[in-house]
Amino acid sequence: MSIAAKARAKAEAIAASEAEAEAKAQAAAVAKTRPKPLRPALTPAPAVPTITARPASPAAQRRAFLIASSAGRVLAATGIAVAETAVNDDIELSPDVAKVVLQLEADIRRLKEIKATDRKVEAKIQMMPAYRAWCDGVLAAGKVDPSPLDQVFTTIMAWTIDIGDYMTALPMLEHAMLHKLDMPAGFSRDPITFAIDQICEDAIRVYDAGGEAASTFEAGVLPMLQDLVRDHDVDLHDEVEAKLHKAIGRAIMAGADPENEPDLLQRRKSALVEYQAALAKDERVGVKGDIAKLQRELKKAEPDAGKASTDTPPQQGG
Repeated sequence: MSIAAKARAKAEAIAASEAEAEAKAQAAAVAKTRPKPLRPALTPAPAVPTITARPASPAAQRRAFLIASSAGRVLAATGIAVAETAVNDDIELSPDVAKVVLQLEADIRRLKEIKATDRKVEAKIQMMPAYRAWCDGVLAAGKVDPSPLDQVFTTIMAWTIDIGDYMTALPMLEHAMLHKLDMPAGFSRDPITFAIDQICEDAIRVYDAGGEAASTFEAGVLPMLQDLVRDHDVDLHDEVEAKLHKAIGRAIMAGADPENEPDLLQRRKSALVEYQAALAKDERVGVKGDIAKLQRELKKAEPDAGKASTDTPPQQGG
């Protein structure tokens, strides 16, 4: 049975259920006027009644169709593969969730009409408040059963990273990692790989450009990503791990104060460690020049023992 056919069947079932409820209410009203028959002490289980469908109001039909059909239709529109298998037969959306997925469908259509990347980001910033409460509810509730709606969650997580709201995205990322959620169709990477690659690309670009953007970048997210990798024993691709080390090296040096020699010395040493770790993972990561520069600066900062002994006044012989 196709998704559309399933949707129509569910809509008809909901409409029939409303009709049955109304019929029961009418029967109950009639029953009140009749004498109640004596009942045995134990009554057999009632048989399942045959549901006779009757026309529902146009408004009730629209509501029923939205709830019944939105799962397959909207998930497909978001790029999520909804196979015609039993896993999709049990998709039931509350009105609140239906509102979220229908909003997502409309927003994806809108984004497809926008060509410029910066304008897409601006549009996503405007869209995100509509999903915040639902995402918070998912995080608070935890995870019970796998569902295609999981990929609605990871879609919104990806958008949260796209707009640079990394601290909000971190708990969403850890939720996706803990419960092994998949990214939507069209994403070739798992959640943690996607997040590290995207955030580190942003960090390196911002720090290399300098200016106000570099000073306001949420650098604290980078060691937190390292913590997630370590705590969850993530097996990262070498190129991705190298990019994370490079971004951390950039962040360390971005906060340096040239007038504070002890702090500057420590930052150079720490950044050198990160760059060397990056190079060990990927020779093409682009840190060889940084390593050479830091090694020269650290060598200049070391006390010159030979020069110090030359400057010492000679001892007078007795």
